[in-house]
Amino acid sequence: MKTIIIDNFLSKEECISLINYYEKNKESSFLYRDVYPSQNLEINHNSEINFLFKKLQSNTVVVDVNSKIDWCQIVKWPTGSKQDLHFDTTSNETTFSSIVYLNENFEGGQTYYEDGTIIQPVTGRGLFFDGIFYKHGVKEVSKNIRYVVATWYKKNE
Repeated sequence: MKTIIIDNFLSKEECISLINYYEKNKESSFLYRDVYPSQNLEINHNSEINFLFKKLQSNTVVVDVNSKIDWCQIVKWPTGSKQDLHFDTTSNETTFSSIVYLNENFEGGQTYYEDGTIIQPVTGRGLFFDGIFYKHGVKEVSKNIRYVVATWYKKNE
């Protein structure tokens, strides 16, 4: 599977609503390395975010018809946070990953691959890729806060 970029995957209004949802429920987030992921988001957990699952699942068909959402979080990346090159190993069932950028009013925070490819965050942009095959990371956030929806997928059995 190659990397697929879908611009305007989410509208700016949808992105703002997800950031607001995160901030309204930030007491359920936790420190992991130097970022603050939300608890795993669940379908039907809250009607405010159900649109997200519908969009993610409908685009899963474009990427891999045999996969479904395994794990989904909104992640807050404060100034100074970054992630070195890595493979996604959320579970031994992971088939691919996606990132949806919820804002772009920060500096740094680009997704990069081992081969030197850099993906610029754009509000609403969806990035779908094989995180087990492609070693990737996040450049240091040097100004303001970066918000993304991180999702991992597994085989649909």
